[in-house]
Amino acid sequence: MRMSSLFVPMLCWTGLVASACRTDPKVDTDLGGLGTTDAVVDVDGDGVMGADDCDEGNAAVHAGAAEVCNGIDDNCDGQIDEGVRSVFFADADSDGFGDPATAVELCAAEAGLVTNDDDCDDTSADIFPGATELCNGIDDDCDVEVDEDGLSVWYEDTDDDGFGDPSTAFTDCEPGLGAVADGTDCDDADPDIFPGATEVCNERDDDCDEAVDEDVTSVFYVDLDGDGWGDPSSTTDACTEPEGYAVSPGDCDDSDPAVRPDGVEICNGLDDNCDGAVDDADPTLDLSTAGTWYADRDSDGFGDAASPTTACVLPSGHVTDTTDCDDTNGAVNPGATEVCNSLDDDCDGSLDDADPSVDLATATSWYVDYDGDGYGDAASSTVSCASPTDHVADATDCNDVNPAINPGSTEICNTLDDDCDGAIDDADPSLDLSTATTWYADADADGYGDASVTVATCEAPSGYGADDTDCDDTTALSSPGAPEVWDGEDNDCDGTADDDLYTGTGADGSLTVAGETDLSVDASGTRTEADAIAFSVTAISGDTVTVDTAVTGLAVGDEVLLINLQGTALAHAAVGTFELASVASVSGSDVTLLQAVAEVYGESTNADLSDQTIVVQRVPHYTDVTVAAGGTLTTSAWDGTDGGVLAFRASGTLTVDAGGLVTADSLGYAGGETGTSNNCDAFQGESYAGLGEGDGDGVCTAYNESYGHWANNFGGGGAHITGAGGEYAGGATDGDSWTGGSATPPYAGDTYGDAELTALFFGSGGGGVWNGGTDGAGEDPGPGGDGGGMVLIGADTLAASAAASITSFGGTTDYWSWGSWTYGAGGGAGGSIWLQAETLSLGTDAVDASGGFGESTHIRHGGDGGQGRVRIDCVTCNGSAFGTTAADTALEDAAEPDPGYSVSPD
Repeated sequence: MRMSSLFVPMLCWTGLVASACRTDPKVDTDLGGLGTTDAVVDVDGDGVMGADDCDEGNAAVHAGAAEVCNGIDDNCDGQIDEGVRSVFFADADSDGFGDPATAVELCAAEAGLVTNDDDCDDTSADIFPGATELCNGIDDDCDVEVDEDGLSVWYEDTDDDGFGDPSTAFTDCEPGLGAVADGTDCDDADPDIFPGATEVCNERDDDCDEAVDEDVTSVFYVDLDGDGWGDPSSTTDACTEPEGYAVSPGDCDDSDPAVRPDGVEICNGLDDNCDGAVDDADPTLDLSTAGTWYADRDSDGFGDAASPTTACVLPSGHVTDTTDCDDTNGAVNPGATEVCNSLDDDCDGSLDDADPSVDLATATSWYVDYDGDGYGDAASSTVSCASPTDHVADATDCNDVNPAINPGSTEICNTLDDDCDGAIDDADPSLDLSTATTWYADADADGYGDASVTVATCEAPSGYGADDTDCDDTTALSSPGAPEVWDGEDNDCDGTADDDLYTGTGADGSLTVAGETDLSVDASGTRTEADAIAFSVTAISGDTVTVDTAVTGLAVGDEVLLINLQGTALAHAAVGTFELASVASVSGSDVTLLQAVAEVYGESTNADLSDQTIVVQRVPHYTDVTVAAGGTLTTSAWDGTDGGVLAFRASGTLTVDAGGLVTADSLGYAGGETGTSNNCDAFQGESYAGLGEGDGDGVCTAYNESYGHWANNFGGGGAHITGAGGEYAGGATDGDSWTGGSATPPYAGDTYGDAELTALFFGSGGGGVWNGGTDGAGEDPGPGGDGGGMVLIGADTLAASAAASITSFGGTTDYWSWGSWTYGAGGGAGGSIWLQAETLSLGTDAVDASGGFGESTHIRHGGDGGQGRVRIDCVTCNGSAFGTTAADTALEDAAEPDPGYSVSPD
């Protein structure tokens, strides 16, 4: 209810009690005789006087008082109840929602007023926010939308079949006349077409399923030749039979109207009635179109008139002729020639000699038998079907005056053709072997025969002899007089295979070493290649080793060492595997051995050599080898591909004079490299499982113990700013902790290999040292010491009197780096030494495979390299027989470390 004005009752207040309004009395103030005047007095005691108090009779009314909704100007600002009244709206239809056009401000609500103005029609109690929207053209719920919840979609149904046209969709509350709720009619002009109607064959989609005449058509077959029968492979579906089609299938040739299922089979090579059978194969054949044929059972081209047959095609075993007088014998017919056989061959009624046409070429030649042994003389003969008196059919007597010589006699060793077969003695396979001599096969032509392969003949045949002592007659490499070679066979027939090979054949002549001789580089004598030439192996199959280049420098009979020198951290099971063999042939990059490769050089099979470094190296065979004072016999260093292996034989004497040296020192696995990132990336030593690694991260996380940078590389020494010793047989040491305190020191390499040297290894390298700079000559930062190489020597006699004459030392390193402290690299491990000799004469410590020392002249020391392995085989060992206490003591004195294993090589 809107009000045009506000009625404010006027009340007068005295203290707290209301009274009728009156005029305030004047207050006179005595000014002490100075005169009389009006004075300002706070009558109501509210602390406000004058113009700031518009009602001195009401202490609650004054300037600054709070305005309350009471019809009074409480704050003396000339306004009554300002800012404290509420807005109300008229609710004429009493639906709880007010008309926004009827706003009024009041202190309190009055009847017919509400606090909201949300009603969009205050004349109807059914229209308000939240009311149910009805389909009535009115916005019942005041959401500005009309009938939004009551509209439906409708479709025009022109053909009045109960289904509407989907293209005529409209929305409304009710459908109206001619509209329906279903909009799926595919033809709204035809009341017979609608979803669910019965499909009839009329080329229309009667049931609106987008398929025309489905399941109501008939199948018709193409009939190109117009014979009323269609091709079953060419069909069409239609309501009625189309032009060029037939109702019935089964025509097997739709290009020929005479060929059809109801046709007549005749002799023409066609299946006239389409039953799958042609001509004679069809039992319905019209035989009037066939021919007559006669059996020719003996296949002589002449038929038996008594055995006719009718068919389209000449049957097998039949002809048109009827003149054969004996159809069981192909040689008897009118076209045959009369021969001596007691038959009328030509069907003319006469036999053999009674027939003037007899072919005398078929008659028998009869021969006079002068000596009466039943064998005739070929020089005296006559021709007839029957035998004349004193004649025989045989003409094989080679001596018709000697009844002991004829084809029926036995051939014996007497230089005569006893049995008249043209062959005398051994040339006659019917020889009586009891009259012959026994000879033994010499298939390999080495002069020695195989006792198990014999022949009895009058004279020794080629490839045979009187000797029967060969133990293997398949190869000239084996006989009682042959030398042993590496082929797994008993070449010298002494009952033992591959024995006494350690001295070699002496094929490379003598060798004298005055300066330095590297067997992997220098050629000696007449050889054009290095004596110990080596090749990298790429494949192994059976007895064939394939290398990475065309092979030169290897010849048939050469001894070779096949060895796996290195793998990787994940593939090293076969490293150290080796075998010795002899070359059978060389072709291109293939080396064929005298026996199949016996060992596995790949991680699990020789079919896959990936991640392996395998070498085939020639083993020189000298007569005498002399290393003079100042001379050094060595080989090239291991370079990751080959090198490091010093192997040779001497059929005579190996003499190492005092001051001479046979060595593989530091030729094995490389020491760990120096790093270049301050403190962080010294490398582990190299080992049989590959190169060592450095940290290389450039941020010095080597200080973080969790990284494990001190770990070894299997046999290679670890590196953790300082370097540890490389290992092989034992004794390597860790490096110092880089702090000298609790930090983990680098680990020495692991022990590997075996004392018997059934697997051969280099010594491993010591760990490298980090690069902190240099401060003087010889003090450059650098790698750990390299491991020792391999020495394999066989000789009839081996003599070396001076200490360290035959060595494979691990490398000693003097490399270190400076910092707050100074740090040393690790030493390399000793290598492998294997000596074999009939007679051995060695001085104290003449053989040495000791490890090298780590750098130890500064504050933080590198670790020492471990020992290598020594094996010494001898028959006479420093004058004592092998196996005796004196021989054992002599070998221990001669080698450092002591030989881990020794046997007699014989």
